Amino acid sequence: LLNALSAESIHRPQIKFKFPLGGLSPFFKELIQDWKMCYLQEVEIQNSAASMAARAGAGGRGGAFGASSTAATTTATTIEGMVGKENATKILYHLLLNGPNEQVEVKKYFQSGGGGGNNVLQQKNMNQLSSPRAAFITPMKQQQQQMNTPRTTSTTNANNNEPNLELTMLEYYLLIFLRFPLANQEWEVQLQDQLRRMRYGAATTAYGQRVYSHLMSSYMKYYLPHGVYHRPDGGVGVGTTQRFEGGAPLDRTAELFLRLVIEFWVEGQVSPPTFAEGIQRYRNGRSAFLSTSSSSASSSSSSLNPTLRDSLELTQPLKTTYVSPPSQIQIGVLNLVRHLVSDVTVRNMVKTASMSCQRRQTQEREGRVPTTTDDDTATTAKISWCLPPAMTTIQPSIFNYIRLGFTCGSIHDRRSIFHRALEAWLVWVEPWNYVMKRRAVVVTGNNNNGSSSSATHRAGEFLRNAAATVSSHRVEYYPAYVKPKPTSPSTYSSQWEAYVVANLNLYTVPLAIFLKRARELDFSSTNEYPRSLALVQRVLRVFSKQVVTVLNSVLNRRADALSASLATMHRDNLKAFCPPSSWTLADCQLDATNLLEEVFSQYQKRKNEMDIFDRIDARLNALFSGKIGSDETALQSLLSQVRYLMHLPQDYQVLPEEPKSSRGWGSFLGLGSRKDGSSLVENLLVPERDASGRLTDKGRAQIYSGMRKCNPIDVHFVGDPLLARVKTYEIPVLVELTVQASNYLNQKLGLVSEADVAEGQTTDEDTLSKHYHEMERYQKTLFRINLRFLADSRNIIFAYVLWWLFRTIGGFFSS
Repeated sequence: LLNALSAESIHRPQIKFKFPLGGLSPFFKELIQDWKMCYLQEVEIQNSAASMAARAGAGGRGGAFGASSTAATTTATTIEGMVGKENATKILYHLLLNGPNEQVEVKKYFQSGGGGGNNVLQQKNMNQLSSPRAAFITPMKQQQQQMNTPRTTSTTNANNNEPNLELTMLEYYLLIFLRFPLANQEWEVQLQDQLRRMRYGAATTAYGQRVYSHLMSSYMKYYLPHGVYHRPDGGVGVGTTQRFEGGAPLDRTAELFLRLVIEFWVEGQVSPPTFAEGIQRYRNGRSAFLSTSSSSASSSSSSLNPTLRDSLELTQPLKTTYVSPPSQIQIGVLNLVRHLVSDVTVRNMVKTASMSCQRRQTQEREGRVPTTTDDDTATTAKISWCLPPAMTTIQPSIFNYIRLGFTCGSIHDRRSIFHRALEAWLVWVEPWNYVMKRRAVVVTGNNNNGSSSSATHRAGEFLRNAAATVSSHRVEYYPAYVKPKPTSPSTYSSQWEAYVVANLNLYTVPLAIFLKRARELDFSSTNEYPRSLALVQRVLRVFSKQVVTVLNSVLNRRADALSASLATMHRDNLKAFCPPSSWTLADCQLDATNLLEEVFSQYQKRKNEMDIFDRIDARLNALFSGKIGSDETALQSLLSQVRYLMHLPQDYQVLPEEPKSSRGWGSFLGLGSRKDGSSLVENLLVPERDASGRLTDKGRAQIYSGMRKCNPIDVHFVGDPLLARVKTYEIPVLVELTVQASNYLNQKLGLVSEADVAEGQTTDEDTLSKHYHEMERYQKTLFRINLRFLADSRNIIFAYVLWWLFRTIGGFFSS
């Protein structure tokens, strides 16, 4: 089909399909504004050329014609468009077969002052283009419409109406195809229905979405084919098809397809500000803040320069609100990243560049820097770019896609743009997780009559692949992604050094944004703590010691000449979205230590609040899962990773070591033994508190002067444990009954006076004061009965198990 569409535009170029500009307006306003600026810049260039020709004068008619022809030939190379929208300018001026001068309606529309937009026309065109079938008008129908339309009303732009783009059949199809997920709102409704069904294990993807994903995957393989895999024995992998041997530029159609995907899907409806705009906004905000404070001149001048830690603030959109792309587009972008990163051409080009960099490093260490008289000048004096053209083209857009997803996405929704961007980022920064595997090529007839089950098919495929490894069967090589576990070490090797350098800012800037936002993860909940910790581990495991060494060598300007050249080419490729070169990983020390304190404090707090049953349950889970002591080991591994990543001292401790408080059997049996102030942690870093746990005047002065700091672990329960709110593992009805029974027994036995019970039931005071008074009365009580443990569902289950065991064992012996 693609070949037929391409041949149609070649053999019959006079046939053009009209695409209304309003079909792009609801979704891609920045694209239209860029094209408008391009046409206005073209008018300025032509006017300046005409004025120069008029001043020349002496050339007469020939001089004017020569100036106009020169302006026409140089327009395509001098038009810049909007800053940061080079992709849109490239589509209009270099990739559409009908160039900007042949888009007569669009050109007249913009140059006559159009582009403000008419909501009625835009809405009508959007409805017309909701499906390709509804928008399709054959060339014969277009000719009939022109013949039936009076000549006096044939001018479409006489009243500044909406113009149409003139496209070939293939361009029209690609535009409709890539725009369809944005215009079709039904897919989002279907996705929500799928999520609801997923809870019951009956989720299936809609047929239309499966077809669309299959077509998109086919188009990626056709326009962006993988290179040839060279086996270690020197042979070439059979079954891999390609049109170029890596590194060759994309043809016009392939580049048009890729840039349309970038414009419609990756860059989307909202673009992040350039770093120059973000830094200016940052300085304006800091200047306004410092002008109202009593900061010194030296401190104010240094605080006006943002660091890597401020990447989150610099990425916030300036004028418009961020709109998350639909889920189908998020999945499509992730599949595109996987397709590009898994290309074996990336491995081959990066390996060659890494060998050149390592050879140069050895020469510089030995003090023999090569000169122009050396034999290997071509490989040591300069280095070629090590990424394929497709990855080079999409690199700035993917960089902005990940930054915006991390900044504006919801971190608590597992299906939000934050987590989809995180998946795409982890695939991009760890291409070494793709390994080349081989499988047998079996040429069979059409014998798939449905009689064989899927299990039989999978078993046969497994046996064929196993046989192909030890025989001479025809095999093909394919990239397979090996998803690493959160606690597994990185498989990075030195052959990927050039890749890390060529993607320098894709490692550092998203990491800085993630470290700042990771504190929003839920580490306090028992169910969410493992998931949140695993997410942090997945990110930090990428930055192994070898990767951090490569990053620091470039950021701290200690890299060799070839690595520095690669970093310079990478910054040039990012253009206006390149961050300052003075940023280092050490700028994020505060965010990294804050994240560690959050993780460690919440873990320690949960551990201290665990009762005997929680501890037994945790031990049993660790025993059966084979992960005894895994939490402490994981936290220590996390600490060591952050130490090396942020260059923290080796004796750095997240939280001060504190003596373990003894837990008596009174709380286990529910007898409610007295708690006094001696159980509070006393060390040099904790401010002074009274017996109830409240800060004293001296403690407030210690915190204000910076001599002491509050520890999250010191935050303890305020109130009476008997009157605490219902826990998740308690039965509410039994809680109310056991509390009433406990108060009745304590009053009858004289353990608690009736006045204290009546005073605890008053509601005149505020909640916090009420809880403090309850805690004071509880601390004055030496002994009382607390039957609330009978409302614990775990205790009920434990008692039932004991009863069943005694009954079973007793029946066995009695028989």
